[in-house]
Order: sequence, then C-alpha cells, then structure tokens
Amino acid sequence: MTKTAGPILTQEQFADYEQLGFIHSLPILSAAEVAHYRGEVEKTCQAIGGNVTRLDAVHLFFRWAWDLGTHPRLLNCLEQLLGPDIVLKSTRLFYKYGKSAAYVGWHQDGVTEKLKESKSPAVWLGLTAATVENGCLRVVPGSHRLGFLPHDARPIKDTLGGDNNLARTQVRSRERVDELSGRITMLPPSANSPFDLVMRPGEMSIHHPMIVHGSNPNLSKEPRIGLSASYSTPELCHLPSVVWLRGKSPRDQFDFKVIDEPPTKSLAEAVAAYRASEFQILFANV
Repeated sequence: MTKTAGPILTQEQFADYEQLGFIHSLPILSAAEVAHYRGEVEKTCQAIGGNVTRLDAVHLFFRWAWDLGTHPRLLNCLEQLLGPDIVLKSTRLFYKYGKSAAYVGWHQDGVTEKLKESKSPAVWLGLTAATVENGCLRVVPGSHRLGFLPHDARPIKDTLGGDNNLARTQVRSRERVDELSGRITMLPPSANSPFDLVMRPGEMSIHHPMIVHGSNPNLSKEPRIGLSASYSTPELCHLPSVVWLRGKSPRDQFDFKVIDEPPTKSLAEAVAAYRASEFQILFANV
C-alpha cells in the first residue's frame, strides 16, 4: 500500500495507547473523502434493503470498504504502533440510525482470539460526527490491564420470518435485538469511569484489543456511521485469511491465506454475494 502524508503519532499518544488503551481524534479523511464514502455506504445499505445497522466483512465484497480499511493515512498511523508488517483481519460497518435504540454492549475485542498483545488493535473511522448524543464509542480507560473478563454470547436464533424483504431472509437474528456486538461483559466495580470518544467526521480512534468498550443508543435525529476494522502483525494472526497490507516478511511462513486483490463486483453483484454469504447482517428497530 502506498504511503502518503498523514498524522504522526506523538510521544503523548504513544503513552496514551500503552497506559490508557486508546488514541482518538486522528485526522484521516478529507471532507471530500467523507462525502464520497458516506455516499457509497448509503447506496450499499439501500441496495441491501431494510434498516441495516451492522454488516461484517464488508471489505471482502465492496470496494469502498476495502479502500477505507486500507487507506494509506490510516496505515501510516498503524505502522507507527505495529511496525512495518501489518495485516487486516476484519471489518464491520455500523450504521446507527437517528432515534434508534441500537447500542453496543461492553466487550473486549481480544476475547474472541484470546489476544492480549497491543499489536492487534482495532480502529473506528467515522463518516459522521461522533457525539455523546448520537452514541459515540465509549471506552473504559485502563481496562486493558484488567485481563480477560467473562463474556456472555448472544444466542443466535432462526432467521426472521414473515417478511418478504430479500435482505431480511438472510439476517442472522439474535436475542437482545438492539445490541449490536456478539458478546458482552459487565464492568467490574474497580473499573474507571467510561470516556466518550467525541470526534469529527473523518477522524479515527485506535483501541487496544483488551480495552472494554461499547456505545449507547443514538438519541439524535441524524445517523452515526463508521467503519470498525481489526489489524495485527502477521505473527499474531490465526485466522484462515487476511489482507496483507504492508511488510516484506516471507508470507509462506504463515498458515493464513493472503488476499491481495480488492473486490471488483458491481454493487448489485456484491450485494447478491453478501446476502448469500454467512456473514452477519443486523437490522435496527426504527
């Protein structure tokens, strides 16, 4: 991936990541880029149908998501934290409608792969402003030092019935329908007070895989939209396939399949492929 000028992390930000478990308000996208990607997201959600509020693995299907998840300015920030070898593991689009009850319960990303290492972070890249009112990302400072907390999985139920909408025939419906993450935990009494990551459109936050985070419902009239993506060094990745972003390490020493090419399908073809896939689609109750 090509390197371009972008934000340079300060020593204070490095210290925040190690001590607090997060960095925020990193300028990544220009106003024109925000408008472009917002438009692509809107077209995609409209094509899928229904009130789409979460789509997983979008970079494997939609070129706009690939370009966002591999944006050079984003990678420049990650390279300062991770070093020269970087892989993209997963992406998630969150579209929290205005006046929606949808929320993300407290959880730790690292619990899925049992990753405690700081060099396997996730990012939030906003296509709208993130405010307290619209349910911005909230983190618990220092909670990455608490170890793995017990998480409850959200039971998967059968697909929604009684609806002829093609998108809804593929949704993996779950209990606690307003909750958008897969697993949730409880904050221990010793935890610090949550911190709201208020950011402007086009800004990004980076958070440690062990930090406890979530978000509240959107009480505003406008949607809150952003891409969440997870990265790591190749050595820390144990998934079947990844996108190799940067680095010159021999790829054949790893067990995963390397994805080198972005998706090329038309929007209609990509939507059809996504509906036929096993990746999660959640809808908001709005």
